[in-house]
Amino acid sequence: MKTLVSHADYRVTLHQAGDRPADTVVVTFGGQPSDLSDAGFGTDYCLKNGWDNIYVAQRYGTQYQGLSVDDFRAAVAPAVTGRDVVCYGPSLGAYAAFYYGGSVDARIIGGAPMFPAWPAFANRAYADLPITHADLTEVPRSSKSPVAIFDPLLPRDLRMVEQMLEPAYPDLRRVEYHGAGHTVLITLQQSKQLAPLLLSLIRDDKAIPIEPLQPGMPIYHLTQGRLLQRSDPDGAIRELETSLRLQPARQPLAILIALLLRQERLDEAQALIDRVEASGDRNLTIIPSARDKIRAAGLRVSDDLR
Repeated sequence: MKTLVSHADYRVTLHQAGDRPADTVVVTFGGQPSDLSDAGFGTDYCLKNGWDNIYVAQRYGTQYQGLSVDDFRAAVAPAVTGRDVVCYGPSLGAYAAFYYGGSVDARIIGGAPMFPAWPAFANRAYADLPITHADLTEVPRSSKSPVAIFDPLLPRDLRMVEQMLEPAYPDLRRVEYHGAGHTVLITLQQSKQLAPLLLSLIRDDKAIPIEPLQPGMPIYHLTQGRLLQRSDPDGAIRELETSLRLQPARQPLAILIALLLRQERLDEAQALIDRVEASGDRNLTIIPSARDKIRAAGLRVSDDLR
């Protein structure tokens, strides 16, 4: 392991898979919840496959705004010159792969690219974050056709692709996984399709076909529940309950509670809340916004967020 640069806002670390530099080096970027560290998203996976890894970490909450393209290139270019270089990341890390990848003429792979503080989103949660990054069309562009893996049913994810990425990269290759959600890489992993897809992209620069979501996968039933909320509320409730039964998780729980409240099925909502709180399962924590709706409906919910 070798630290290429360390700064209060970022850290860039090289991990070598073998005794000598590998032909391929994969630069990976931490997602939004990540913080300064020497290793992170993709490090173990790259080394296991015989690729060197350069891990780029951001200070928590900065969304890479403390790292300029010039500083990234100064740190990374000497280590990747003459090699096949790939930039890869999830969500915020995917945005970073696109933002910095052109400066080292990398092949770029992004899983659900997202820049939460993008001014176009007007997200008040990030109103105080100083934006130092230029528009993607104004930073160095890679000569290689990049890949975005995403769920086009998500409006914000689709907007990122169409309004940020494609203006900079008209040759963008879309790998669409309908209903996979924003955590599309996790969904691909659950369906045992992530490893073959990444191997094909990194080794051969080719995207293999993706099999659609299937019944029995939690995300399949979550997606069906979300889509049926207005046209078939009873069907939506059944789908969300199935998703929760297969994999306890906060998102389907919050959607199910909100739907039961909208349908004024208060006894069912209260029974669900009581059952969830009695379970002690941290995966079933009721999020604050859902607690506000529960109390507004006159139902009982504890103050314990576990």
